[in-house]
Amino acid sequence: MLSYPKNGKSQMECRTMNIAGNNKGVIYAHKRYDLYGPVHKGLRHALGGICFRTGSADIADHQRLEAILAEWKRIVIILEAHSRDEDLHLDEVYMKYAPETAKQLEVEHEMLDGKIKEINKIVDKIQCPTTSVEECHRLWYMLSRSLDSFTSEYLIHLQREEGPGMEALWGNLDDEQIHELSVKIRSSIPPQAMMILLYYMLPAVTHADRFVIVSDMKRFAPREFYEGVLRLAESRLDPQSFSKLKSAVDRNSMES
Repeated sequence: MLSYPKNGKSQMECRTMNIAGNNKGVIYAHKRYDLYGPVHKGLRHALGGICFRTGSADIADHQRLEAILAEWKRIVIILEAHSRDEDLHLDEVYMKYAPETAKQLEVEHEMLDGKIKEINKIVDKIQCPTTSVEECHRLWYMLSRSLDSFTSEYLIHLQREEGPGMEALWGNLDDEQIHELSVKIRSSIPPQAMMILLYYMLPAVTHADRFVIVSDMKRFAPREFYEGVLRLAESRLDPQSFSKLKSAVDRNSMES
């Protein structure tokens, strides 16, 4: 959960300047609050990785195949949560300010949900005990092609959310209102889905983004959950990046 400072700037901007000491020489990609940025980086990381691992897997390595299929099922959890929470919290806003974009995103959500179901059917057939080795080879090829196709369409969908979708929000809401939407979305994500998302998101975002995410969890999340996030961050980041993150979070806690 991200809190908002009273000076009107996003917490990302304020905290980035705090890390740098001042704002001299600091260049921000955008001055507006980005609802989608870090989450979409995590989703891109997840989908790119599963496509790579599926396409490069040795069909004779059954343990590796099972690990890939288990990973896909975890990714489905965050894909479904992402779609569900957007429908719940953003549909009304988009219908009010950008009805054509709202309709387009709704159509895409339905189409992508259908493709997930199709992929899941392939996965079920692969894992069926009566599936022959020859059929498994064929199904794995289908799975790899289907994941590639799904990912290419999903990335276009993310661009539409970041483009027309985000432009509609920026054009009609201030940063605090957009941030409130973000808080509602993040708060509605179940703990299991959040941990899966963070698994992919933490290594995919900048240090400044990680700092905001982890600092806010330290401030607002239950202690046990925050400690779990910290362990996850340590396992997903290189030692230097994790040390930099933890030092910044600890320093911020002492200053606040």
